[in-house]
Amino acid sequence: MNSSTPSEATLTIESLGYGGAGVGRLPDGRVCFVHGTLPGERVLTRITKEKKNHAEAEVIRILEASPRRVTPKCPVYGECGGCALQHATYDLQLEVKTSQVRDLLRRMAKIPDAPVEPMLPSPSQWAYRNRISIHLDQQRIGFYHRKSHQLVDVAECPLATDAVNAQLADLRKNPPRGENRLTLREPDAPRGFSQVNTAAAELLAETVVAMAGTGELLIDAYCGSGFFAKRLLGPFQKITGLEWSQGAVAEARRTATEKETYLPGAVENSPARIVYVSCDPATFSRDAAKFLERYTLSRVQPIDMFPQTAEIELAALFLLA
Repeated sequence: MNSSTPSEATLTIESLGYGGAGVGRLPDGRVCFVHGTLPGERVLTRITKEKKNHAEAEVIRILEASPRRVTPKCPVYGECGGCALQHATYDLQLEVKTSQVRDLLRRMAKIPDAPVEPMLPSPSQWAYRNRISIHLDQQRIGFYHRKSHQLVDVAECPLATDAVNAQLADLRKNPPRGENRLTLREPDAPRGFSQVNTAAAELLAETVVAMAGTGELLIDAYCGSGFFAKRLLGPFQKITGLEWSQGAVAEARRTATEKETYLPGAVENSPARIVYVSCDPATFSRDAAKFLERYTLSRVQPIDMFPQTAEIELAALFLLA
C-alpha cells in the first residue's frame, strides 16, 4: 500500500466506467474504481489494490446515496460476477451504456461526435436469458465470484427464464458426478452460438435489417446459422453466408432456400455498405478507426442485450466514402 494513500478514503463518484465500477479520485488525483457505486454518490471506501496511475476500493458505507439507486433483486449480487448494475435504475443503465459507446469512439477512434443513438431497451429487464453456464464443485453449484474463481452458490438466477431456473433446481437436487461446467438452456434454444436474450435479439435483427438496405448480393460474414441472413432474404437477390463453424453452416443449410449459399470460411472485401454487429464496444472502436480510412460511420445503435450487466451489444453502419 502506498504510504501516501490512506487505507480508507471518502470519494465522490463521478461516473461509471466500462465494466460497471464507479469512478472517483483519491486525494493524490489518481482514479479509483469502486464497484457497487453510482454517479453523484459520496462513499467511504477501503483501498484494496494500488497501481501507479489508479487504485481499486470497496465500499464500507454509502454516505450520500444517489436517487437512482435501487435495491438489487438477487441475494448474491455483489458476490456473483454475472451482474454489475442491479443497484442502478434501468434508465440509468441505458444512459451509462450509451455514453460509454460514445466515449470509446471518441478516445479510440478519434470521432469527437459519433452518431450514437440512445440504447434500445430490452423488452425484458429480468428473466430474459434462455441459457446460462453453471459451474460445480463438491459443495456448490453456481457462478464465479466477481474477483476470483471461487464459486458463489446460486439457488436461482433472476436473469434466467423460468424454464432455465427449473433446470437449475433439478440440477441442485441431482448434481452429476464428474462435471464441473454445464450449460442449461430452454428446450427449444438452438445449439451453437445464439443470442441469450431472445426478445432483444429481435430488436438487434430489426436494426441490422434497416441498416443493410437492399441490393443484389449480401455477404454475411461470420453468419452463424443464418440469424441475420435469413431475415434479409426479401431485400436481397442472393445471400452468401461465411462462417468458421461447420456445425453452424450445416444448420444454416438445413433451411436454406435457392437464394442462400452458406460456406465455411471468412471474407475480406470492399463492399459499399458494412453493417458491423459487436458485443465489445472497445474492439468495435478499434476497428472503426481502421474502417474510417475508406468508410464513414453513418449510424451506431446500441441494443441492451444484457440488462443488469455491464455488457453492451451494438450494430453500426459504415458507408464507402
